[in-house]
Amino acid sequence: MNTSAAQQRFAFLDTPQSGETLRLKSFSSNHWYFVSLDQRTCNCPDFRWEAPCQHLNALGIYRRSKSFFPKPYPTFSQALSALVKSLRIRRPEEAAYWLHYLHRISQDQQQRFRVARRLLQGAAEDSLSIPVMEKCVSNFRMLQKKDMELEYWVAEALRICKVPNWWDSGTGGHDYIYTSLLGWRAMFYEHDWNHQTETVKKRLEEAVEAKVKIAVAKWVCAFDKCKDVKLGTSRQAEFILELAKKYSSDYAGRLMEVHLSQRSALSVDNNFICQALWYLAGGQCSVAEKIEQVTKGECRELIEKVTDRWKNPQPIPGWCCDGIHSAGNDVRFAGILPQMYAVCKAFDHYGWVDPNDKWLPEFQCYDALMIEKLR
Repeated sequence: MNTSAAQQRFAFLDTPQSGETLRLKSFSSNHWYFVSLDQRTCNCPDFRWEAPCQHLNALGIYRRSKSFFPKPYPTFSQALSALVKSLRIRRPEEAAYWLHYLHRISQDQQQRFRVARRLLQGAAEDSLSIPVMEKCVSNFRMLQKKDMELEYWVAEALRICKVPNWWDSGTGGHDYIYTSLLGWRAMFYEHDWNHQTETVKKRLEEAVEAKVKIAVAKWVCAFDKCKDVKLGTSRQAEFILELAKKYSSDYAGRLMEVHLSQRSALSVDNNFICQALWYLAGGQCSVAEKIEQVTKGECRELIEKVTDRWKNPQPIPGWCCDGIHSAGNDVRFAGILPQMYAVCKAFDHYGWVDPNDKWLPEFQCYDALMIEKLR
């Protein structure tokens, strides 16, 4: 994960320790603000106790939930969060366990749709396999049916879990997460542009043509900052599909076709878009075409295991609830770039990803932020 000379001007070399305070340069002026890593506070005018400011967001710092009490029968949102985290760290039995619960408590078509959509989103957010995404899309209509059998949900979860995730250094995913993180943070400091959609399109294509992955990741974030025309994810995908055809990127084109085939369900999701742009900028992935067979027998066996576990349910594990998408206070496995990078570093350190392992200060990345440590 080497940084270029351009990135080094932002690099922070000494890893802050828990309890330390940083000075972080404002994203909108020449002011510097104090950020307490221990207290999770920032002294900027936008800081509120109930929600983080942009500076804390950029660091991946979120407020802890004071009212979180893990229960054997959590809320729908907590169970959905548990499903996501189980897929993320490749625990298929845990994913099946929470799908079993969600299958039982889903009271209406909308809740069934939310579970199916999370599986579809997880096929990109927590998988680099394009055939896995394509398979999930082909099954998506069936996955949201009210009378659908649990076996079909479990099959999708198993298919995702059978392919190594981005935190496995052998996939190429570390580069994807790291360059995405640097690009996202760089956009916080980018002010020298006219906030026009056509400018973003031009800068994106220039970055694609130059194969600069960080610049690509930066400028895709700019679509949300345009002041003339707001391009939703569908129109972004249509533009990127044009780029895929122009620059002959099969992977990027397939990803955009997947997104556009379910444009309504993915209207607030840009995981497919970001992966497509990474490929357009030269991203390399060893599991892009990898897919494993999932049998009815192994799905049924897994369902039998978790059905037995539900006879004596235990409180939902804390690592399942991040406090962002549901009540909780363990942000380590939330789908936000600073924490996703930390998971990559945990894999580098331990050789695996396990919630029981201690999260070390050096897992956090401060690159692309203008910060100083107070001694």
